[in-house]
Formats: sequence, C-alpha cells, structure tokens
Amino acid sequence: MKDSVESLMKKFGLEISIEQRKYLGFLYENLHLEELSDKEQHFFIDYFYKSETLRNMAAFALELADVMHEIRENVPTIEQAEQLANGKEQRLYYEQKWQEARRQKLKQQTTKSGNILYVPFVDYKEEQGPMVICLEQTSGMAKYSELCKSMILSLFMDAHQEQRDLYIVPYDCQIHVHYRFENGHLNLSDFKDFIEYKAKGEAAILPVLQFVKGLLQENQQCAETDVIIFTEGNPVDGQYLLGKRAKTMIEEMKQRYHAEFSVIAMNEQRFNEHHFWFANKAIFADNAIQ
Repeated sequence: MKDSVESLMKKFGLEISIEQRKYLGFLYENLHLEELSDKEQHFFIDYFYKSETLRNMAAFALELADVMHEIRENVPTIEQAEQLANGKEQRLYYEQKWQEARRQKLKQQTTKSGNILYVPFVDYKEEQGPMVICLEQTSGMAKYSELCKSMILSLFMDAHQEQRDLYIVPYDCQIHVHYRFENGHLNLSDFKDFIEYKAKGEAAILPVLQFVKGLLQENQQCAETDVIIFTEGNPVDGQYLLGKRAKTMIEEMKQRYHAEFSVIAMNEQRFNEHHFWFANKAIFADNAIQ
C-alpha cells in the first residue's frame, strides 16, 4: 500500500508529510481508492490535502483500527435478559422463514425443457443484505462527530469485501439526507458531503427507524441486514419505542429483512437500555477508546 501511495504522490506532484502519507495509506486501503479514475483519485487526494477534518478522522480511525476489529468480531455484547433467553428460538424461527422464502424463489425460477430441469443454484446461495448506519448528528453529538465518522470509515472495507450496499443516514429529529454506497464502492460527492455533514437540535429515534424500514422495502432483499446506530444514548422519543406500533414495526424488520440491530453509544451514563430493547448488542465507545 505504501508503494501505491508513493506512486499517487509522484503522479500528481504533491508533497505531504510521512505521517499524512500513513493516514492516506489507511484511507487508500479501506476506501479502495485504486478503483477510482485518475481524475477521481486526484480529487480525493486534493480534498485530503485541504481537509483537516478528513485528516483528523483518518488519524483517529488508524488508532482505532484494532478496537474496531474487536468491536466487529470479538467484543462481548450487552444483551437484554429476554433476548438471551429467547435468542436461539428467535433465530431458528427467522432462519426457517428465510429458508422457506429462498425455496419458493428457487421453485419459481426453475424451468423445464424436455426432460431437463434448469435450476438457478446461483440464486439459492445465502445472501447478505445492506449495512445501514444511523448516525445521530445533533448538538449533543457534536463533540463525538469526528469519532463516529472515523469508526464508520473502516466499515467501508467490510461492505466492499462482502459486496454489500452501505447506507449512511444522519439524523436529528428527522432525516434530511442519506447516502448510498453501492457494494461499498466510494462515491466521492456523497463521501465529501458525509464527512462535512452537520446537524443541530435533539435526536428522535423513531423517524430514523421508520426511514430504515423504507430503505429495506426498496432494497427488496430477503437477506441479512445490519443496522448500526451511533447515538449519545437517550433519544427524546425513546418512550415511544416501548409502544405496540413501534414494537410491531421493529419485529417486522427483524422477521422480514433479518435485521440485526447494534448500538454504539457515545455516553454510557446517558444510555437508556430500556429504549433500545431491540438491540442485539450495545457497545460503549467512551470505554472502548480509553
């Protein structure tokens, strides 16, 4: 990766410090900059050169790389007692529903010519759905904004390796914009907007969950979906998540789209576990980075 960055520097005649080259190398690898055209690579490097925010995020992301690996792979999670008791039963139920849907799809797509059945086994393989990042962007989260975005940078690598769409949905009390990176591939315009996006006010969690449900309906994939919520930990409408309508909506997302919810909370003291009853795991970032 070092040679690739050196080649880029020579190609575009730019000079940056050894430390900054290390940060650019991290971004090059995680964002797969080699897939961009020369013009796009030049745009990205110029943006990196001019954007102190992006450089800071890359530096932080590099420091957090080992921690993020543990978060994604090995960190013991905080789960509700009810989920611990019923988790296996729920997984079996969802898996049976999923298998049935896949069998029906295979049956519908199988054709016969003479005595030969044409079976599209390629469509029968287990698929993974999108990765959806819900990023709280509020007054209370302002001091954590670069931290959250630094953590998200490494998720591009996961989405790209697994060929999954990566959605980033910033939110406060409503959703003003969202970004889609198809199969984890970088879209420079959306990426720049994501890095620079800021919002104020307070956070409401129900609107963003409703929005995510709409994204999954559009996606139309009967596959595993990861929904990762970055939050300060105490949305203003948290009590509504305990209501029947909200619970029905979330259970439908789990059943139909096999959605698994994770929460990365910035402030353990403010985290209200009762409002996030639906989360499969909760990770407290303030502890992880100490």
